[in-house]
Amino acid sequence: MLITTNGLVIRSYPSGNSDRVLHILTEDHGRLSVMVKGGSSKKAGAQDPSTQLFTYGNFELYRGKGGDLYWFRGGSVLIPFYNLTADITHMALATYLCDVADDLTPEEAAEEETSLLLKMLLNSLYVLDNGQKPATLVKSVFELRSAALMGYCPDLTGCSLCGETYPENAYFDIMNGRLICADCQTKRNRMGGVGRIEDVPGERNIVCPVSSSVLAALRYVLTAPDKKIFSFSMKDGEEERALERATETFLLNQLERDFDTLHFYRSVADLPSS
Repeated sequence: MLITTNGLVIRSYPSGNSDRVLHILTEDHGRLSVMVKGGSSKKAGAQDPSTQLFTYGNFELYRGKGGDLYWFRGGSVLIPFYNLTADITHMALATYLCDVADDLTPEEAAEEETSLLLKMLLNSLYVLDNGQKPATLVKSVFELRSAALMGYCPDLTGCSLCGETYPENAYFDIMNGRLICADCQTKRNRMGGVGRIEDVPGERNIVCPVSSSVLAALRYVLTAPDKKIFSFSMKDGEEERALERATETFLLNQLERDFDTLHFYRSVADLPSS
């Protein structure tokens, strides 16, 4: 079977002595695993530019009857995202975002979902590549929006216990994907964390405090049109970090895993500016 598709290389690792396996998030075939013959060769000119990590390209792929992998036949670069590799913090964050996308999409997942995730990832890489927004904000937006797109959408429309829509201070109930106002959370704490019939005594509860501005940002990310999703900013660094804590904690707990690339990003993001 021969296919031609546009997609983004989100993972790349060696296979055997000189071959390489790519994970390509495509517009119309979900996520594909692709074998590149000689893709790890050190010979000059052996590596096709379209097979490089962070490359959005047009790919010609084929798969034999009953085969598990597609094989790379040829490709052309549409968007290279060159600037990402020139900044170690941006490169590390881009790698983490691609890892999240890879984890969220099983092999040949539903085309509509992966197409939306691909658009979100491309949008995030473009903003990061051009330095239009702080890396922390790009990370937060992608974490929450990608989780929502792939079925992990929290309900932050109002307090899940009393219905208050605009609490001055509230808590993001990470495990249950819901909002709890400060007053209701205080009552829950007095009752040992059990605030209503569906809460399970002894169950692990993780809550992130969110101010009204952080809550507004979370709601905006969940509802904004794709083209305007980065059209906001936080008033200061502390609010930006609070937003990041909420989105990262939510994503990691929903996926029930951690990412080595996240730890690497954190290690380089803390480096002093040169």
